[in-house]
Amino acid sequence: MKTPTPSTPEFYKPDHYSPQSSLVYLMVRNKLIYQRLADIRLADLGITAAQMSVLMMIAYHEAATISSVSQLLGSNAAATVRMVQKLESMNLVKKLPSQEDGRVTYLSLTADGKRLFKLIPGRLCSLLNQSLVGFTPHEFEQLKSFLLRIEKNNLQQLEEVL
Repeated sequence: MKTPTPSTPEFYKPDHYSPQSSLVYLMVRNKLIYQRLADIRLADLGITAAQMSVLMMIAYHEAATISSVSQLLGSNAAATVRMVQKLESMNLVKKLPSQEDGRVTYLSLTADGKRLFKLIPGRLCSLLNQSLVGFTPHEFEQLKSFLLRIEKNNLQQLEEVL
């Protein structure tokens, strides 16, 4: 275990630690609540928040594969395979073999998937905007900046241990 450097703040101390005060706990809790709200908002489209996440990763990444979608979503490949199979059975996603490498299969939205996908941003923006009621534009930008700084710090830690 690495000893904190002098510039490392000590906001958390073992003798006063409680999970409920952890930023990770708060972020995970908010993610779970957001997923439940998204499930409700997407129900009439016939998809879940988890399925929407896969559709979004495919739509926004030209060379989407099972592996890349798994990495982007932080899920294991087996779970992503099952999700893609479900989306294929719903005629929302199709697999396309790579022309260059026969071992690689790309994922793409079908025509139905593209039509459905166009309906998603409006619902997400509405949900996200309601999550930010009471925030000023400056606070919103500041919050994003703080989260990006935490991400940068965590990625740096990850690089140091790998």
